[in-house]
Amino acid sequence: MSAIGRVSGWVGRKALLYIVILAAMLAYVVWQSGDIGRAWTESQTLNRKQADALEDVGEGVERKRRTLRAELAETGRAAQVASVVELERQIAATEADLQRLKGSAAGSLEMMLAKAALDIDAIGKEQARLLKVAYLEQKLKGLERALGAAQNYEAAIKVAADGARRAEERIRENRFASEQKMQKLLRSWNAAKLSCQRATDAVAAFDRSWFAKTLDRLPLQHRRASLVDRRDRECAAERDIGQAYAKAQSAVKMWEQMRAGAMRQPERAKAWIDNDLPGVAPAITGAIANQERLARQTLTAWKEWVWTKYKVGAILKAALAALLLIIAVPYLVRLFCWFVLAPIAMRRPSIRIHVPEDRAIAIAPAAQSATSVAVRLAQGEELLVRQDYLQTSSYAGAKDTKWVLDCRKPITSFATGLAFLTRIRGDGEATTISATRDGLAEVTILTLPDGACCVLQPRALAAVTQPISRPLRITRHWRLGSLNAWLTLQLRYLVFHGPARLVLKGGRGVRVEPVEQGRVFGQDQLVGFSADLAYSVTRTETFWPYFFGRQQLLKDRVLAGKGVLIVEEAPFTARRGEVRRGLEGMIDAGMKVFGM
Repeated sequence: MSAIGRVSGWVGRKALLYIVILAAMLAYVVWQSGDIGRAWTESQTLNRKQADALEDVGEGVERKRRTLRAELAETGRAAQVASVVELERQIAATEADLQRLKGSAAGSLEMMLAKAALDIDAIGKEQARLLKVAYLEQKLKGLERALGAAQNYEAAIKVAADGARRAEERIRENRFASEQKMQKLLRSWNAAKLSCQRATDAVAAFDRSWFAKTLDRLPLQHRRASLVDRRDRECAAERDIGQAYAKAQSAVKMWEQMRAGAMRQPERAKAWIDNDLPGVAPAITGAIANQERLARQTLTAWKEWVWTKYKVGAILKAALAALLLIIAVPYLVRLFCWFVLAPIAMRRPSIRIHVPEDRAIAIAPAAQSATSVAVRLAQGEELLVRQDYLQTSSYAGAKDTKWVLDCRKPITSFATGLAFLTRIRGDGEATTISATRDGLAEVTILTLPDGACCVLQPRALAAVTQPISRPLRITRHWRLGSLNAWLTLQLRYLVFHGPARLVLKGGRGVRVEPVEQGRVFGQDQLVGFSADLAYSVTRTETFWPYFFGRQQLLKDRVLAGKGVLIVEEAPFTARRGEVRRGLEGMIDAGMKVFGM
């Protein structure tokens, strides 16, 4: 998927570049001629104006249609309650207006000439007339339907009135009989309620009497039983009469409801038509489309004229040739560099750092790098360590701050982070050096005996162990006249002189290996090398990865000596996946030029 994305991105960028080249060439040619604006104006004005005028006519007709539709809806609501006489009057007036509008229509020949000559006013008036005719026709249909409904309604009212009179006479007779029966039952019910109440009071009075309280009640039991029996008979009769009265009352209400239903008039039916009206006539829509087609034809003719006058075909070919040249130039340059420049650079003399006091003391390869190393101070030694590489230290050791690694090179010290160093002193004190912020950094110790020296980039220095009485000495060596120096973009070389122990840091570790027959490595991997080695550039091993931009043309090479090569396993740029650009890239390049 990533390969497809890269190919698509490459094609898209080249297509955009081609469009930019073509636009620039066309703009230059048109600017030289100076008459393109006038030709465009003359070719487009007439048809565009006519099309705009027809669009205005269409918009006016549409606004009028919405207004008439609202009027039609309002007329329909009024017609639902109008009388037959009023509806007949409206129908007569509408028919007269409709006949007048139809009679005012322009002749077919006159209308044909107006369309042929695109008489905008005549076309607009005709469209308004046709819309008004459609409105009146719809209104007439609706009024006729409403009139039929009104006539049916009046006939239904007459029939309902006759039936209501007959039903009312019958219902009135039945209602009168029910009311008479209800009045009679009401009187009987009132008398029964009075008798029931008296019998109930007699039983209660007997129960409160002196006989019931003081004497034996057994001899008088038959007297109380007769009172209770009478009470039950009177109250049962009262309940029966009450139920009969309720039924008679319900019958009266029923006859009243039937009378109200018989007197109810029928509802009037709602009768009207759809309020929709035809939109812009197809004739005017076709005229607008025709004028736009003419405008497009004018534009097409103008395109053909421009294609011929300005030789657009030749410009397209020239832009394509320029694009192909732009695409091919990087590959042509790579071919030139591979077959011409790189062999010349390989034949140039190597860079050699001549140190007068160098006694050719060999530097032993360092141990394999690890995440941390322990440094124990011998008698008369001190340790200078970066703040972010000081992991643990002895509690008893003396500690203070060393402002810069080398007072004679303060700019180099500050630029490479070798400032504000922690200085630790104390015979036999042990300190652990490890990266506290970079999880991929590893360290190793490179020992420089007295009289030995090596070229080193200070960025890779994490700590230095040196004699207190003999601080580490750093010398600088310029190689401005060397082609190899310019090709590697490193014009100054810093040489570190022993005796000292250097704690080197690097991404995923630092490897110190003997040169033997010579070593080839990437430029970003270089940390340092023994000063007695020959340093130069060589061509990368394979052609096709370089030709397609996957590898650099030149790699670094050291040979002709018995020293060691110091390389970083995974440089910072490799871990980021890209080279830093902009201001950061300029700073990196500047530091590389000055050997930092």
